[in-house]
Amino acid sequence: MSISERLYIRWPPEAASEPTSTLVLTMPRTRKFVDLRLLLPLPQPQPQRLSHPQPPAALEWGFAGRAVGTPTRGKWVHEISSRTAHPEEEVVDEGATGPHPTMGPGVVLERGWMRRPAGYSGSGGDGVECEYEEAWRAVRVRGCERGERVAVLVEMRAGAEAGGAGAVRRGAIVRVGQVCQGIVRDGADVYVQRWEWADGEWTQTARIGAYDMPCDATWGEVREGDRIERGGVVWDVNELTLL
Repeated sequence: MSISERLYIRWPPEAASEPTSTLVLTMPRTRKFVDLRLLLPLPQPQPQRLSHPQPPAALEWGFAGRAVGTPTRGKWVHEISSRTAHPEEEVVDEGATGPHPTMGPGVVLERGWMRRPAGYSGSGGDGVECEYEEAWRAVRVRGCERGERVAVLVEMRAGAEAGGAGAVRRGAIVRVGQVCQGIVRDGADVYVQRWEWADGEWTQTARIGAYDMPCDATWGEVREGDRIERGGVVWDVNELTLL
């Protein structure tokens, strides 16, 4: 299990910057992940739930899927994406990875090519596939409510139909230790949540939309194989790992 925090992104030859709060939570066995990239500043954290959701534009990119790479070549298969209802049509998400040459132990440098999002200054065009560099650090996974270091994967049951002809609803939630993230794509609509354990309670630190996704079930008494129903939608606990 892992929590990865992005330290910067760079579009050569431009300087590095970090306009987002980007966290990637990855499960240990299935390698399923949720990656949320939220534009800064984030709202003031609130116990239980943020009183007002952030606007959709606050999400630079959110996606979920499965990591299939090697220690020297990262590759991430997208199954849900905020950018498209058909993530299989996105450019391949992969890059060369290795120790960062200047930032010290524990920081990984990733290099590759991807579509440049809107909002970055510089000469490159928005929406154009560009060379990039990213620096990542591993966040220490901590025990929480019962002192256990736990990873939980909850996925919306396949075949959930969204509104609109042919549209499909997909959702995934990953909790690793002290952080939980979820993303739902319901037709053209995208919903995300981020929760963090701090000062003895779970606090919602980001929310876009009002979708009732069962993030709170990941810190309840769940077991692998359990079925959760929220708002008429069925979710399955597909992995639970204790360290």
